[in-house]
Amino acid sequence: MTLPVLLRISLQNSPLGVPLIMSAITLLLPLPTLLNGTTVFADGLGQVRNYRIPAIVQTPSSLVAFAEARDGGDSSASRIAVRSSADGGVSWSDVVFAAGTNVSKGPAACESVNITACRVGNPAVVYDTITKEVVLTFVIRGFDAGEDALGNGMVTSADGGLTWSTPRNVSAGFGVAAGSMPGPGTALQLVSGSTAGRLLVASHHGAYERDYVSISDDHGLSWRTINQSFPAMDEAALTQLPNGSVLLNMRHRASPSKGRAIALSQDGGDSFGPITFDPALVSPVCQASIVSFGGATYFSNPASTSGRNHLTIRKSIDDAATWSEALLVEAGNSAGYSCLVNGELQGNADAAGFGGILYEATDGTIKFSRFPLAF
Repeated sequence: MTLPVLLRISLQNSPLGVPLIMSAITLLLPLPTLLNGTTVFADGLGQVRNYRIPAIVQTPSSLVAFAEARDGGDSSASRIAVRSSADGGVSWSDVVFAAGTNVSKGPAACESVNITACRVGNPAVVYDTITKEVVLTFVIRGFDAGEDALGNGMVTSADGGLTWSTPRNVSAGFGVAAGSMPGPGTALQLVSGSTAGRLLVASHHGAYERDYVSISDDHGLSWRTINQSFPAMDEAALTQLPNGSVLLNMRHRASPSKGRAIALSQDGGDSFGPITFDPALVSPVCQASIVSFGGATYFSNPASTSGRNHLTIRKSIDDAATWSEALLVEAGNSAGYSCLVNGELQGNADAAGFGGILYEATDGTIKFSRFPLAF
């Protein structure tokens, strides 16, 4: 197979103050085979017409990848598909479905307590290191026209994504955020501070209406939404920075040159400061992913203001204050969504020193690639 070209880009300010010019570009060739990108979800897999919206999480024994199973566009999403890998992303299990259905039993059945009769979408996932379970949250949808959000649900897996619990309706706990679309991508478990172990999910309510942050302090048994919203924002991602702060990184429709919208919390997500913008994180109107581990923070998105192209992973070693390095994953146009693995890859000896990204590739599939953390 043909190996892709990844660019290692060193970024710095110019003497004139122009931000983020390229100071050096080095072609990293040849590349390890696994940076080629392994297809995880492709049209027709598991008799699903098409897939979109990647999410991925790592457990001590496996990678667990997710995508919406669709029959066309956004409003056709019906199930959340899952595949797992026990060898660091080299090979993947058969597809299973964590939640949802593509068989309509009528609106009344869907709107009842038995949400197994509903469609679902927008996966946001986290591995709970205390309960040893994968926690997946999603939006609940009926079978009417459009996306017709009805609430929010949650399932868990104790065996690395192979089997899943009965879906549970958590809309009451989400409160004002009920029916909002989680993530998509990673949810967050705090690893430090007085609220370590807490789960957080960011969600967006309506197209660019407002974002919310919902919290569970009992591993998903109950939820509450903080008394703060983020107006004019959309798809969001959360990370706990190495210094302990919680960073909320959001999609918006303002000038792409303003960069991604951000807000910081110093109290474990109970409250956030004002929305500001990071001009280094240039972006079209698109989703993005952000994770922190090993003293660094990693961010992925289409690093372009002209469209969903130049999918790039950026790295910060100063708590997201600056982004000193970048890797170009793919230059071409794609649907643009991606999700970073929140941790160094495990599974085999070859995975050491690598991170992972699940992304919507230029050929229309959803692929997984390793990348060197020391870029």
